[in-house]
Amino acid sequence: MFFRTSLLVLTIISAVFSQTDDEESFLFVTKQTVNRFFVQDKELTIKYALYNSGPTTVYNINLNDIHSFPKDQYELLVGTLNPKWERINAGTNLTHIVVVKPKQSGISNSTHAVITYQKSEKNSEVQKTYSSEYGDVYIMTSREYDRRFSSHIIDWILFTAMASPCVVFPFFLWFKSKSKYEALVTKEKFTKKAQ
Repeated sequence: MFFRTSLLVLTIISAVFSQTDDEESFLFVTKQTVNRFFVQDKELTIKYALYNSGPTTVYNINLNDIHSFPKDQYELLVGTLNPKWERINAGTNLTHIVVVKPKQSGISNSTHAVITYQKSEKNSEVQKTYSSEYGDVYIMTSREYDRRFSSHIIDWILFTAMASPCVVFPFFLWFKSKSKYEALVTKEKFTKKAQ
């Protein structure tokens, strides 16, 4: 009995002291690609989604993902890899889109983005969080992508051109012999009627 009572009192005390009036927000960040395939010299769209999960606004948000897309391997077409925002209100989302073009094929590693922010205007302490990552990806060449996924119109035209003699030549032989046979049969019928 004493054990249960002391456990209940301890639980209530810990619950009271664990609650604070100054609840702070936390940013959840996801990083994902819109494209299904990574192809050399074709656009690759990266989407960053930031969600403020707390009851207060966060300030001075800085997303840094320059290390995932080095300039010698990627060309930046749209957006920036180091955006900054003044604030994200409580319980709201923010989406940032970047379009890059891979310059070379092969295995590429894309790590997480680093996000720094302040939990309140009063608190000058900088918080750091990381986005999700998609890790190692294979960037295929344009030729490999076209070979796997294009409509192959030229291939079908060449196939038709090469296969048509195999079908057309026997048809003409059959049609010619049929015409000779029909001409021979009609000639015989005509000669029998004439007699």
